[in-house]
Amino acid sequence: MTVEFRPSELWEPDTRHDPHAFYARVRAAGRPVPQVDPAGNRLWIVARHADVLDGLQHPAIGHEVRRHQAQNLPEAHQRIAARQLIELDPPDHTRLRGLVSKAFTARTVARLEPWIADVADQLVARALRLGTFDGVAELADPLPVNVIAQLVGIPEDDRAQFRAWSATIVSAADQDAAATMAFAAYIDKLAERRRAVPQDDMLSELVALEAQGDALDRDELVAMIQLLLIAGQETTVDVLVNGIRLLLTHPEQWQDLLADPSLADAVVEETMRFRGPVEIVPPRFTFREIDIAGGTIPAFERVGLSLWGANRDPEVFSDPDMFDIHRSDVPRHIAFGHGIHFCLGASLARLEARIMFERIARELHQLRLAVDPAELDGFRLHWGTLPLRISSD
Repeated sequence: MTVEFRPSELWEPDTRHDPHAFYARVRAAGRPVPQVDPAGNRLWIVARHADVLDGLQHPAIGHEVRRHQAQNLPEAHQRIAARQLIELDPPDHTRLRGLVSKAFTARTVARLEPWIADVADQLVARALRLGTFDGVAELADPLPVNVIAQLVGIPEDDRAQFRAWSATIVSAADQDAAATMAFAAYIDKLAERRRAVPQDDMLSELVALEAQGDALDRDELVAMIQLLLIAGQETTVDVLVNGIRLLLTHPEQWQDLLADPSLADAVVEETMRFRGPVEIVPPRFTFREIDIAGGTIPAFERVGLSLWGANRDPEVFSDPDMFDIHRSDVPRHIAFGHGIHFCLGASLARLEARIMFERIARELHQLRLAVDPAELDGFRLHWGTLPLRISSD
């Protein structure tokens, strides 16, 4: 029987309430499913685990469609966005990723653990004193914001402004162009200060490359710092908020973590699989007509590779719609992507989340939701609040 889809079904309110039911139907359809997004763009949804992996590595699917089809010159803020790693293909992607990858090696990230643990300890202690608090503002948001800002080299007094810019840019609000240009102007000034007086941070390392003849141009430098700050904040915040929510709405899993905080790593991985921070990878394009996922996608069309769909594929995961921190198949999740665009900061995100879940389990064992779970939308892409309380029950 042919599976039928409405033209913009993925963005309909009922679908947003349970997008995994939609992706299950896409997998069952056995073909890429065209959908029209709110901006009027058509993209072909792919949701089977094997097909998403194929798409992530396909030589005729990439980001830089302008290399294959004439495009209008973008505005200044769009040029910056277009120079981010997640929007580039080799050879530029290879060059730029190589310049920053050493800051995210497992060894480099491990050296940050004592400092990250200290920040997490302070946040958890404050939450304990408050008793009733917002889990986003008090736990999930401050840790990744401060960690990535410290790594990049953003002065502490400026971090609140960076958080505001990040939220605006990610929301794709009408003000995102203004936020990007204000961000760029700030980075221009900070880079000049680092050229004059280098510090032990990534921005200093990147501007020092100018003397070695391997410099990033201005748009590349701004785009790199913007991506690191936004990706390093937003995705980890999402993992922490969803992990806390899932634990507190799955009491047996929560009790297991309380009994054994070393399960924090497993919590991170299952949260990523069950409800990772990226629903569909940044849009990619076909550079020619291709056969994929049991169907054909024309040339120069958008491809929507769904990580949410792949990570609930019953051909790969047992009881995929069950949140289970003990599952043995969780290593097969691809929430951090795959191939050349595998998340550069995966090690750092995993470390931050593991430390925070450990601290919560050890110190906040009376943690509860402060609202009825029915009031929480579990498929929200960006969280505003998560009301929590320390219960005396």
